[in-house]
Amino acid sequence: MNVPTKIIEFKNLYLLRKKNAHKKIVLAHGTFDFFHYGHFLHLKKAKSFGDILVVSLTADKFVNKGPGRPFYQQKIRSDYLASLKFVDYIIIANFKTGIEVIKKLKPDIYAKGNEYKNFSKDYTQQIVKEIKEINKIGGSFKTTNEITFSASNILNIFNEKFSAEANIFLNKFKKKDLFLNIFNKLKKLKEKKILLIGDAILDEYIFTSTMAKSPKEEIISVRELSRKKYLGGILATASQICDFPKKIDMLTILGNQKKEITFVKKNLNNNIKIINILDHKRKTILKSRYLEINKKQKLFQNNKLDLTFISQKTENKILNFLKKNKNKYDCVLVNDFGHGLLTDNIKNFLCRNIKNLCINVQTNSANLGYNLITNYNKCKYFTIDEPEARLATQQRFCDIKKIFLILKNKISFEIGSITFGDQGSHVFSKGKITHVPALSKNVVDTLGAGDAYFAYSSIYSIVSKNEVEISFIGNLAGAIKIQHLGHEKFIRKDDFIKYLKSVLA
Repeated sequence: MNVPTKIIEFKNLYLLRKKNAHKKIVLAHGTFDFFHYGHFLHLKKAKSFGDILVVSLTADKFVNKGPGRPFYQQKIRSDYLASLKFVDYIIIANFKTGIEVIKKLKPDIYAKGNEYKNFSKDYTQQIVKEIKEINKIGGSFKTTNEITFSASNILNIFNEKFSAEANIFLNKFKKKDLFLNIFNKLKKLKEKKILLIGDAILDEYIFTSTMAKSPKEEIISVRELSRKKYLGGILATASQICDFPKKIDMLTILGNQKKEITFVKKNLNNNIKIINILDHKRKTILKSRYLEINKKQKLFQNNKLDLTFISQKTENKILNFLKKNKNKYDCVLVNDFGHGLLTDNIKNFLCRNIKNLCINVQTNSANLGYNLITNYNKCKYFTIDEPEARLATQQRFCDIKKIFLILKNKISFEIGSITFGDQGSHVFSKGKITHVPALSKNVVDTLGAGDAYFAYSSIYSIVSKNEVEISFIGNLAGAIKIQHLGHEKFIRKDDFIKYLKSVLA
């Protein structure tokens, strides 16, 4: 059988079953990315279980094992699998699991590698659902007992997706069952109730093509091609982590424009409950960034926002909510963008009354020099970037240890983290500083990377006191976030767990 005839469409699987009603069909499902000797032995053994071996190959868009995966696109993966004599048919599965293929094909045997003997180690628990489905149609589940290898581990060694520094860190950091240890901690978040507080922002990307320079003026001349609006600010932060907690509430102010409110409600995940403090005098913040379409290079930005603090009436509404609900949440995350929502009175209340308070304070063009982490005097955990740390301490050139010590004298905190972009992060706890390198070298857009770091490291700090793990989780989230333009895509729980497993392989 030649390669083209081995690759069949999903819709034709029932015909394959019908034509081979008296033959034993074996199904093997997986990504088979970076095909190795373990895959070869597994499939060869699987074929020995029956007469026909069908390999169900996960489509590219469902691999989701982090930046740079799949290593090979589905066309390449299907072609090399088809070249194996003992593989009879191949199907590209546009599904996350093998369940739909099992339903359609109705194989006699569903074969997986021996790593699936222990169901407890399958963090997705999809194998249990797949076995239930094969049993339902009268088939059976079998594991092959061949030697196994980890494709992710092989790729981590030979692929240059990590810097040399990151590889050294991971070699020291990784240990037996670390993935399961972290995964089990993340599972505990399902029982947690979290409140996020911060400015609601809409990020607009305006794609343009550059034109010839104006002969009369020294200005940039562009032609607008298209516009795309995304959830930003606290809306984006909440969206990054909404799959993890049992309950996630978001306290913010949406402006008085019905069109903007409709857009937010339409695009916000259903797991997030908006606690919208009405202020009819304020509008939802809009930040428009102009980009060159080909290079995705940002040219300039236009901000539509109110530079004043919220009214006393609005402040009282927020304080009243916090007073009534301060004991309702396991953790409160404050994403302070410095656009007037978080007044001194609100900051002071949070510092005095919230035990598990996590803070991120951002410096931007609208608040440069005014919105500092030192405006808060107490928290459990904070994250800021290096320029924000130097502004807060007025230390332009000193080393990072001195900055942390100055911050410790000004703020009462358990763990503090300072991010350095592509240089990773430094985390401080109990007088000790640890550097955790960045976990990706390829950058599409850095917008939102700091928010992702803050969101993920903060929620992990609820279930772990290990400061290195906390910073590692934040860097992992940042590595995923920078693979996408703006906030076009938020990090989903399944994708995060898959990348975590891949990195720790």
